[in-house]
Amino acid sequence: MSDLVSVAAIKDLLTECPICTEHFDDSIRIPRRMPCCVQSICQLCLETCSGGNTTIPCPMCRHQHNLPGGVKSLPKETVILKTLEYLKIQKGLHLPCTDCPDKETAQAQCDNCGVFLCSICLNAHRRNVTTKTHTIVTFDEMKGRPVQSFRRRHQCSQHQQPLQFYCHTCTMVVCVSCTVVDHDKGKGHNVVSVDEAHQELSKSTEDVFAKMCVKSETLDKAEAELMKKLKNIEMSKRVAIDDINKTFDDLANELKQRMAVLLSDVEHKSAQNLQMTEEALESTRILQARVKSSTDYTNLMRSKADRIEDLQVMGSSAPSLRAMLDDTPQEVSFVMTGVNFVEANIHHFRDSIKAAGMVRSVTFSPTDRPTKVPASEAYNAIVLDPAELPTGPMLEWDPGTARRGISVSGRVVTNTPPTTPSPDTGCRIKGSRSVLASRPLMVRNSPGQQCIYQLNIGFSVKETIPDKCMILETALTPIPVDSTFKQYTGLSVHVSTCPNHKQQLRLRFAYNGTPLRDIPLTQNRVGQSYDLRQCFVLDGANNKLSVINAADNTVYTTVTGVDFDRPMWIMMYVGDPKYADVTGELISGHNVTGSFNDYNR
Repeated sequence: MSDLVSVAAIKDLLTECPICTEHFDDSIRIPRRMPCCVQSICQLCLETCSGGNTTIPCPMCRHQHNLPGGVKSLPKETVILKTLEYLKIQKGLHLPCTDCPDKETAQAQCDNCGVFLCSICLNAHRRNVTTKTHTIVTFDEMKGRPVQSFRRRHQCSQHQQPLQFYCHTCTMVVCVSCTVVDHDKGKGHNVVSVDEAHQELSKSTEDVFAKMCVKSETLDKAEAELMKKLKNIEMSKRVAIDDINKTFDDLANELKQRMAVLLSDVEHKSAQNLQMTEEALESTRILQARVKSSTDYTNLMRSKADRIEDLQVMGSSAPSLRAMLDDTPQEVSFVMTGVNFVEANIHHFRDSIKAAGMVRSVTFSPTDRPTKVPASEAYNAIVLDPAELPTGPMLEWDPGTARRGISVSGRVVTNTPPTTPSPDTGCRIKGSRSVLASRPLMVRNSPGQQCIYQLNIGFSVKETIPDKCMILETALTPIPVDSTFKQYTGLSVHVSTCPNHKQQLRLRFAYNGTPLRDIPLTQNRVGQSYDLRQCFVLDGANNKLSVINAADNTVYTTVTGVDFDRPMWIMMYVGDPKYADVTGELISGHNVTGSFNDYNR
């Protein structure tokens, strides 16, 4: 590919103001560089935005600038001004002679001085003792040269001397007189040659660009994660609405008002997280746009600039680029969140029409990981809102929280994958094959306050269970956790292999991670089956929790000093179907079997 840059390409990239799309010029639409996003905007647009005030909002990124000197105090973009002169030469337009008092049309340029020369001044330049050895390039010859070779005259506007030094203290290119007057080393100014400064700032700028690339990659990942969360929330919203419509289509007119309330609840509960995520996404995209456009723009400027122009570009751009490295987009606090419709009490709506169905937000957020839990495993606290749900006559499993690998039908959960996988709405427990009950148990610390429910569990071994493997767990916890390991808060009742007797499967009880009891159940052999009937009694009057064998009314274990101030969630995990078939039936109300009057003996 040729090194020459076409006039059309330059026009598209450098000569138009990004706000008004009019061409820059050197009189009215002078390109001024914004210090915030390293973009050039024409002076006329900036004056319009400022309205004559010293506080000017950047039209590109809306950053506020306080400019006591007004728009004209912003630096001119010298690379663009040079490009405009280059385009005039390419198109054969009038370009005035630099030194000629009559501003005759220039025909050539001195490579040594950088001045434009008309025919008269050209002859004088060639005859002058000082300049007669200079290299002269005609405009016709320039039409065959790339824009990078085109030079401008770099001269101090105050002393009319060449710019040969750079002041690190003031971040500006100066002449030799400036180093004596305004940029004296004795006054604390750090002044070096242009070559030395260019070498130093080039390395610093390259370091910044490397960090900008890393920043850009991080923002790309953040944008992708936010897009995934947005899609997740939208999916949960659609699924919840579909579930509500499907459930309520068969109900009579008295349920229509309730359906409208629930649909509104979905919108309300989705709105805050959607807005939060959209704002974080917008914040990420804005910062990403600034990072990419600033990097691309500065690279483009530098590719067209000579050393002095490059030095000016780097010196004026470095603070803005570093500021962008420190800038962070808005974040969201959750890992997953969504809303799901809970079909609680639908089977009994004639008796509990006012409590039929609910919409709640389910949010997964990172939480402290127990020491024994592998770092690679998911471990997020699950928060369900509202905490105290409408009560009904029966407990059911909530299929909206169930993982795809298990099947839920009313009160029964199995580790058999469903025929049609349910969509991932952001409400599903991802860390394990787990499911939550449709509502929590609320126990008051007052005389006579008790809650009783039962879990009928069956499992059949299909393949020898590996060491330290849990094939099922039932938990009663105030803080449900999305984890592939057992629940560490509240009561955990699980069946697993025995580390000391590998041929056995044992029933283990733990409360807040502390082991309570360990009971042998059956042999760890293919074809072995076992049925458990566990009854859970929550005694609010005595702050006591008991687990009873409903088959013979014997007490498995009792926990005292239980805090029932928080809702207690029933949760179940069913293991890998490769090793065993597992079924869990949740029973409440009058269907609970057995007599438990003496459960606390």
